[in-house]
Amino acid sequence: MSNPVRNYFSEFGVLKSASRDFWLTNAIQFFDGLAYFSMVTVLSIYLTTNCGFNDVDAGAWFGIYMLFVTAFMFGVGSICDVIGIKKSYFIGFGLLALARLGLGVVPVFLHGEALQWVVKGLLLIMSLGTAFIAPVTMTSLRRYTTKSVRATGFNVYYLLMNIGAIIANALIVDGFAKIWGDVDGKLAILDFGFLMSLCAVGCTALLREDNYAEDSERATGENDTKRPLHILLEVWKERAFQKLLLFLVLTIGVRLVFTNQMLVMPKYYTRVLYTDFELGLASSINPFIIVLGLIAIIPIINRFATVRLIIIGMAISAFSLVFLALPLEWVLRLPGIHNITQAYLFVIVSQIVVFAFGELIFMPRFTEYIASVSPPDKVSSYMALAALPMFIAKPINGFVSGILISKFCYDGIRPKIDTGNIAFRDSPEFMWVIYLILAALSPLAVIALRKFLTQQGPEVSATPVNEGGTP
Repeated sequence: MSNPVRNYFSEFGVLKSASRDFWLTNAIQFFDGLAYFSMVTVLSIYLTTNCGFNDVDAGAWFGIYMLFVTAFMFGVGSICDVIGIKKSYFIGFGLLALARLGLGVVPVFLHGEALQWVVKGLLLIMSLGTAFIAPVTMTSLRRYTTKSVRATGFNVYYLLMNIGAIIANALIVDGFAKIWGDVDGKLAILDFGFLMSLCAVGCTALLREDNYAEDSERATGENDTKRPLHILLEVWKERAFQKLLLFLVLTIGVRLVFTNQMLVMPKYYTRVLYTDFELGLASSINPFIIVLGLIAIIPIINRFATVRLIIIGMAISAFSLVFLALPLEWVLRLPGIHNITQAYLFVIVSQIVVFAFGELIFMPRFTEYIASVSPPDKVSSYMALAALPMFIAKPINGFVSGILISKFCYDGIRPKIDTGNIAFRDSPEFMWVIYLILAALSPLAVIALRKFLTQQGPEVSATPVNEGGTP
């Protein structure tokens, strides 16, 4: 039997011909990923401990941040198609640098209501900067890879993104907390994000705007005379995009599980376990498993039908919440578990491992597929609008999470759990029952509409992924 590790990395040999612009794009994404993943891990706690927001308001403003990312991405994708890669990157990282530096500095000089209003404004600026980065990165990766190596190129992108997530969580989040403490450490993380934005700007300056790996995909110049709104309306009218969007909307339920990693888990971990719980270490387990999984099983699962993989992956990700929803007394009966802390550690690690396995099954080819089926002159528009369901899930969960946390996982709940003076319907476990029901709706909905989604057209084809990455 062939060695899957050797087979996987032998695939990367074709990237020897990749241009420097491809690697610069990955460097840009890596620097921004370090800033983004470290920031979102601590943002909800930062809003509470550094800025004085209560649980509900912290969740709401995390949600508002994501909501405005969604709103801005509607127009930003088409703007990127008009102004090009370099200008889009410069605008996006300029805004991110301003917002990240501001968030890392203003709590030192302002307090109370004045601080909260400034932070709200900076979150909106950061949302606009964030909205620029994702669609233009996908455009850049497609432009700088040939069709024959595009799937491999997106594998590299996904691999490096998760390596960045490991570093951000295991080294930056926990490392900064140990050096500067829980409060100042969060300010240092945001200041670090500012420096990463400057590194990304430096890489952007070296990109070549007119370099196309596939000459047949070279822009025709048709967009030069179009306004962004015109391009946006064209995309919305295309039936291929409409069916793709429906498919993505059906995944919102399970994508709430993804947003829980940022919105719910930090406060859940610190409140059911202990306040100095190493958030970064826990958050790094997921990308670590994905990196290992990419190496071990991607060459195998790529042989299967795309829609089947997505359904299986969503089902596994949704199932991971079963561990968190188990009544605590059931977990305490398991061999080797002798106290409540061990019980919570067991269900938390089990959920992370199972969820990561589900994620790596359906995520790596997903982004590459959307970029590949997009018209060459509308890649950013497609990517921006295709990301809509995920960014809808984040603001929805921002509002919902704040309410659920304040009711089922409030500060000071652990002593009640220790004394057994809490009913299941009032416990953190019941909160996860609610999320489990919402997550299970996604694979069930895709199964119910599978024939419609896969008939007549390549939008979400049920055929296996080929070497070029197109289902």
